[in-house]
Amino acid sequence: MQLDATHIERLARLLETSGLASIEIENETQSLKLVVESGASSQVAAAVSSPDADNHVLAMADVAGHFLAAHPWRAAPFVEPGQRVEAGAIVGLIKVGLIHAPVLSPSPGILDAVLAKTGALIGYGTPIARIRPDNLRA
Repeated sequence: MQLDATHIERLARLLETSGLASIEIENETQSLKLVVESGASSQVAAAVSSPDADNHVLAMADVAGHFLAAHPWRAAPFVEPGQRVEAGAIVGLIKVGLIHAPVLSPSPGILDAVLAKTGALIGYGTPIARIRPDNLRA
């Protein structure tokens, strides 16, 4: 199926109404990534306000699907433990059919651990990565 302007406009409206920050769709001939700026900001604010017991913040899955630590076209993962991440940085993808929904870092800091295994079936709200925010000392 070829994506045209009508499909893209409909997908953009669905993104806005669903509260998702972005989606990525690909097939043999096309690749499309849509990002909603205001959705990403609200997700970041919600995650920052709920640190875990160790004062780390968790990047959570916004959808259910299979976790991917790397983009399907690349071998290297988006992030590795010990790496600095910015708020809104992609720490992984959740694959739902042909759609790849990004999992975003809720806060700037150092990636402490990727908690999900590549290929694992992930539920909504599953912790994907643990991040030590910049405002915490090691």
